[in-house]
Amino acid sequence: MTSSTKKLKKRIDSIAAWLVNLNVRLYKVNNGFNTFMKRGSNGVLVGSVLFSYFFIHWSYTLYNQYGNLWLAAAPTCLFVIFIGGILISISYKEKLRNQNTSPHIRLVGISMDFNERILRKIYISLTRHEFLDEDLTSFRDFYNVLVLDFDEHDSAVHFCCTQPQLKYILDKFKELKKGVHLTTFQCSEKIYHKGNLITSEVLSKKYNERPPHQEFEQLVDSFFDFLGDK
Repeated sequence: MTSSTKKLKKRIDSIAAWLVNLNVRLYKVNNGFNTFMKRGSNGVLVGSVLFSYFFIHWSYTLYNQYGNLWLAAAPTCLFVIFIGGILISISYKEKLRNQNTSPHIRLVGISMDFNERILRKIYISLTRHEFLDEDLTSFRDFYNVLVLDFDEHDSAVHFCCTQPQLKYILDKFKELKKGVHLTTFQCSEKIYHKGNLITSEVLSKKYNERPPHQEFEQLVDSFFDFLGDK
């Protein structure tokens, strides 16, 4: 009886562990998909592919009924004009936002004064404790965003910690580079929190509402302690 109970418990534990792993994988897939859909015009492009079938079918039906190519092409042309208008509107709003955010100086990069060895140590610490999403952010992405000019790469950094924790982490980087502010990370449009671009206003608000525990602060501080030994 005891042996059967142990076997049953072991099977239950195995099923529970499998469900936990499945949930983690589904979260990562969902997070990656959401990030992809929110990046640039990807959402509009995917939606246009899905809805294009309806307009193409409409054009096909009109051609079969009336045999007029110009009439049949009308729905497809209307669809193309509609999608083009949306893409132009998105691009216009993005450029207007960038102009309003930084009217005088264009941010070309965060340009941290770190070499690969230093950043790799920090990267390993952040991923080991699951503050940084390793599946969405390679070390090369991490290095590119923090060191290189933005026009040299298409990398982005994805954090999966809480927003107050993320503010504390970014503040640690901010302390190490004169002229870097929390708004610098926002304006870079390269820093994501669980699939969404960060804003300094939201991070500061969340931090003030519920700042991280002292244990977390000490842990993150330890990621940077070795810099005093350079």
